[in-house]
Amino acid sequence: MAQHNISINDSTGSDYDWSTFFWKQSYAKSAFVWFLSVVEIPVMILTLIALCFLVKSRPAASVFVSQLILSDLLQVICILIGTANSWTIDLINAYLYSLIVGLYFMACVAFERYLLVSHPIWYKSHHSLKLSCFISVIIWFVPLIFAGIKSPYIHFKRLPVGIACLIPYIIIILCFVGTCRGLSHSVSLTALKRKLILGSLFLVLLTYTFLILPAVILNFIIIYIYHYHPNNHLLLVKCYFCTELFVFVHPLADCILYLLMRPDVGDLMKSVHCCCGHQSSK
Repeated sequence: MAQHNISINDSTGSDYDWSTFFWKQSYAKSAFVWFLSVVEIPVMILTLIALCFLVKSRPAASVFVSQLILSDLLQVICILIGTANSWTIDLINAYLYSLIVGLYFMACVAFERYLLVSHPIWYKSHHSLKLSCFISVIIWFVPLIFAGIKSPYIHFKRLPVGIACLIPYIIIILCFVGTCRGLSHSVSLTALKRKLILGSLFLVLLTYTFLILPAVILNFIIIYIYHYHPNNHLLLVKCYFCTELFVFVHPLADCILYLLMRPDVGDLMKSVHCCCGHQSSK
């Protein structure tokens, strides 16, 4: 098949070779996705297996984190299929569905941490495995609220997806602020437990802020530019490529949450600290 060089005027008024740019972009994206998947998929599968053993000791947190990792695994599978073949409409919708589900499970993890600190008595008397599973089932249907349904298919548009992705971020921020205030007044928690609770919340907030939020913001920028400045798109395409790679990385960051949920994480941290101190003393 003959290749055609597509030259389009960008916002600076100069000609830009879009065919070369998209070829390089596609090659770099494919290499990045396959390399990342080799790491992400085994780590996520091992994390899911390990989380199954934590369900009895920490039902609420373990269920939410396991569902988060499961949604991440579905995202990675969609990305691999799209990279190996092509991004069909159904595949894009499946990817967005699992992405939105994962963001709301991140909010569930943050809210569970907030209840543990700010309302410990209510949390200990009400949280259970059945309640966590019931909430998880509801979360898996949340994306349908923001989807357009044309029987038998569903589809997502930019504006509803952007709104759906911003709501969990607001919940995470509120839970983080509330947890910080609750920790300052809490006397029942040890210093290590305080660090672990705050660390898990900070990880969720950090993951969303630096890996998810740029893509969400760019989504709204795309809507604005396409409506009011349709010619200024060169920089937009490059930014979209970078934010897309950030989103691909976030499943790996979510797996770190498992370490903060382990009941023996305190012993692990002490052993690592002892090993580091022993090596430095040599």
